[in-house]
Amino acid sequence: MDRARPAVPGRPPAAHRPSGSARLSLLARTRTGVLHLRFGVRHDQTVLLRDTQKAPLMVIRPFTLPCGTLMVFIVNPTGGMLGGDHSELRVMVETGARVLILTQSATRVQPSPDGRPATQDVHFEVAAHARLEYHPERTIPFAGSGFAQTLSADLEHGAEFALTETLSSGRVQTGERLAFASFESRVQVNVAGRRVFLDRQRLVPGGFTRSPGVWGDLDYQASGVFVGAGEVAALPTVAGVLATGITAGGAVWLRSAAARGPELDRALLTARESLRRQLWGAEPLRVRR
Repeated sequence: MDRARPAVPGRPPAAHRPSGSARLSLLARTRTGVLHLRFGVRHDQTVLLRDTQKAPLMVIRPFTLPCGTLMVFIVNPTGGMLGGDHSELRVMVETGARVLILTQSATRVQPSPDGRPATQDVHFEVAAHARLEYHPERTIPFAGSGFAQTLSADLEHGAEFALTETLSSGRVQTGERLAFASFESRVQVNVAGRRVFLDRQRLVPGGFTRSPGVWGDLDYQASGVFVGAGEVAALPTVAGVLATGITAGGAVWLRSAAARGPELDRALLTARESLRRQLWGAEPLRVRR
């Protein structure tokens, strides 16, 4: 004879409890960070008009730099992204607004027990005569972790845009190098519906990763793209560390690699300010952290 199990106080009957798949879906939803931002101009100043936030993603109160650009820090107060986590970032910049988006700290990617990668989906929309700059801190993939990112930017004619991203081979300071499972990134920039830049990376560490022309003995890399109406008379370069060029669509691409993080960061900052000045006639940002 089957006997009914006594009810547990505070616990719904089995018939009303979510199934295993439903519980997994609920768990997935609670690990999805969402941040939607819209910027515009009011009283001749760039302001944050609207923001939608879902933990763990949030923004610190924006403030205006001396050059007139509005700076915003994205914050993730957790220890980083765990495999299976998803982040969604949407940014719209209206005509005339000038926006700089930074992250407060590095993105630390940690593995999940079931091997799922952490994922991130980023989309930007920039109106004519508006400017958006996005320069997140370094991505640090831990041993066994996976990370997959899709970033797209849709610009109107006359919009200005800059993106730089950096990646380390792992927790270098602890001796952990190229121990992550995979890193994937797809970046596409369109101007008036026409693709001007496409960059795809898929890194799976293996026996040839340290070969010359791949990672070699280096531990830090950077990539980026800049769009503007100005003429670039002198493409910035640093011998053996950083190179730039122009795509068929007129965007400026950037690639950099170095043995040490500070070396890469210095080269990147110099190139960034050079391209801002040539493409946009912009003053230095002078960011204080």
